[in-house]
Amino acid sequence: MAFDPKDKEKVLESLMTAHRQGQLMEVRLRLQGKPDEAEKLWQSNTRLSTEIDILIGQIMDEWLGDAERAIEDLTDAKAKLGAAVADIKQQIHVAQNVVKVLGLLDEAVAIAKKAVAGF
Repeated sequence: MAFDPKDKEKVLESLMTAHRQGQLMEVRLRLQGKPDEAEKLWQSNTRLSTEIDILIGQIMDEWLGDAERAIEDLTDAKAKLGAAVADIKQQIHVAQNVVKVLGLLDEAVAIAKKAVAGF
């Protein structure tokens, strides 16, 4: 079953909650003098921790992939923005370049929103 990034975050939150509950239960069992049961719980919780780490890695890999694309897009927008700003400083087609700068800034905002949303 394929999950989108938001679903993975929800699954991750649930797994982390279960992990925390497992830790608390392990401590309770140890305090109640039940080390064998606590040890079984610890082993199970350790496996869950490994799965959580894997899921975190997947989420980060996906985000980094999106971030790389955003960086490329922003680098292109930055170059265009620099050229337009230079033209404005030299008073070349000022009105047209102001419109261009506004459009490029809007483009940068859109790229940032896409990166945060996961493209």
